[in-house]
Amino acid sequence: MSTLASCPSCGAALSFRPGTMVAVCTYCKALAARRDRDPELIGKVADLVDTGSPLGLGSSGTYAGRGFTLAGRVQLKHPLGGVWDEWYLALDDGRWGWLAEAQGRFYLTFTQTPHGALPSVDSLQAGGPVDLGPDGLWTVGEVSAATFHSAEGEIPWAVEPGATYHYADLSGKNGAFATLDYGEDPPLFFLGREIPLADLHLQGGTRKPLKVGTQNLNCPKCGGALALHAPDQTQRVGCPSCGSLLTAENGKLAFLKSLKQPHQEVVLPLGAEGFLKGEKVTCIGQLRRSCTIDGLPYPWTEYLLLDSHHGFKWLEESEGHWSLATAVAPGDVPQASEGQRNLRTHGQDWRRFQDVQAVVEGVWGEFYWTVEQGERVLVTEFVAPPRSLTRERQSHPGGGEEVNWSLSTYLEPGEVWSAFKLEGAPPPPQGIGSFQPNPHRAALSKSALWIVGALGLLLILVMVESVTHRNEELFHRQIDLFELTPGLRPVAGAAVRRGIPAGRSAAPAPQGAPAEEPQEPVFFSDPIEIKDGHQNLAVTLSAPVNNNWIELEGALVSETTGVAELFLLESSYYHGVDGGESWTEGGQTETVFLSAVPPGSYVLRLAPQWNGKIPPVNAIDVQLRQGVMRWLYPGLALLAILLVPLIMIFPMVSFEGRRWQESMYAPKSA
Repeated sequence: MSTLASCPSCGAALSFRPGTMVAVCTYCKALAARRDRDPELIGKVADLVDTGSPLGLGSSGTYAGRGFTLAGRVQLKHPLGGVWDEWYLALDDGRWGWLAEAQGRFYLTFTQTPHGALPSVDSLQAGGPVDLGPDGLWTVGEVSAATFHSAEGEIPWAVEPGATYHYADLSGKNGAFATLDYGEDPPLFFLGREIPLADLHLQGGTRKPLKVGTQNLNCPKCGGALALHAPDQTQRVGCPSCGSLLTAENGKLAFLKSLKQPHQEVVLPLGAEGFLKGEKVTCIGQLRRSCTIDGLPYPWTEYLLLDSHHGFKWLEESEGHWSLATAVAPGDVPQASEGQRNLRTHGQDWRRFQDVQAVVEGVWGEFYWTVEQGERVLVTEFVAPPRSLTRERQSHPGGGEEVNWSLSTYLEPGEVWSAFKLEGAPPPPQGIGSFQPNPHRAALSKSALWIVGALGLLLILVMVESVTHRNEELFHRQIDLFELTPGLRPVAGAAVRRGIPAGRSAAPAPQGAPAEEPQEPVFFSDPIEIKDGHQNLAVTLSAPVNNNWIELEGALVSETTGVAELFLLESSYYHGVDGGESWTEGGQTETVFLSAVPPGSYVLRLAPQWNGKIPPVNAIDVQLRQGVMRWLYPGLALLAILLVPLIMIFPMVSFEGRRWQESMYAPKSA
């Protein structure tokens, strides 16, 4: 229930809810502090800055099933310029909530009792971790000080005109947000998260719609026409006509300073509209930034885009390489130490590419912060093509600093030309971008389906072949070489074959006839029946030669047509020791494959040969098989299939090598 009182300045009615400490008179702007009896005048507030907030005093809504009313607002000035709003929700159950609004985002927090002592403000570093024990592990997004500017309605804390308040904003995972308020001793702990405005179900009050459309103004320095596309959020304007830097407040422009702007060849003119990634965007600002590496300047251009929801994106161009960047909460990125080379976040592994100091050289158009020529930030880039994660660390005047992360996605130049309907063809990119996708990797990925299909087809063919090949043995015989060679070793009762079929004996030599010279040994097999005329044949020779060789000239002769399939086999095996190291050469077994022959009766003619008169071994083993799976052809087919990706890997690796040659963390320096 509210308590009514009179303004100590003009006597107008003031209202104090339970928990209200200060109220602002709507008539005279008096700032009245609640006392036991009458309110005390503690000053007057300046006019509110029109931030274009969609919120309004007196609006009601619900959150987590509890009703609330927007009872008050404080505007605080940031050290880098500009103001932000903090709205105060008076909940129906008597509690208060704080709704901070900055750059179109809303953060709802409530006071919490910390489970332990909070760290001192001097111990915090932007971008660093802070462990609050049971209250979680956080990333410090900003450590700074805010100055009271203005207020309206009822305020649940003791504000003072012109006072400065130290604070630290903390970022957690999945939109979690917290603030440490060092304006009191001990400091206060506010815990909550970023929240979509629609989740508050606001109704009524003095809300006004966000300004839309373009506000046309003139430069106070040169009179040139200027179009502000986000007048409610614009803090600085760079006049493209005279190069003046202007301040923008409450829809009015004021001259700040003249700038010596560099020559700028822009692709997107101010006011250019297009559809990028399905979102309507307008180019409202152009920024020229650069860094210096080994004494050489590397400039790039950043285009500030305003989307249809009045959010901001950055379109960046460097030597013909384009990318689109959006903000990422620091709490959604793991802690990155100064020497850390790799990050694991957003489902990817990121590799550190460079650390540079970026300097603002030129400013054209409108910006949502108080940008300055010569403004410097420390930039650390991690890449996982086609994306990059960039951390920017910026110091505040008078102390304090903040860390901002952005996620950039590489764009092909044609996407930009198509989005903004630009004339002509885009110039080709120069060199290799830090997170440019590897075109050879993309080509390899595209061929992956073909490779998988070819491997599948090959596997099916191998399976079919392995089933249809019966590997049937048609002939197997161990042949005694001395039996084939008369005069080398007499064998009693043996039928010495001299070029006649097996099973037929040679005619006895006449008595008293001179001994014959050993003839060339030849072996003829019994008839072999081949029934399947579609299966291949394989002849295998095995001979236990040792530092020697034996050769087998063979023929598979048709008894019907006399046509012969000729083949040659060799068993050659050598070994020894050379320089204390053992070596071997050749093998004792060899197989030769023959094409399928017509069905019928066949005879194997085998003529072994060796060096010298005496055979190097007593016997050789010969085997004839039909339907033998020959793995050479599937192996060659597999090699042919894999040859494509193997060939494509080389340019892909070369591309990555050239990319990392431009990095401060090239492998050679690791």
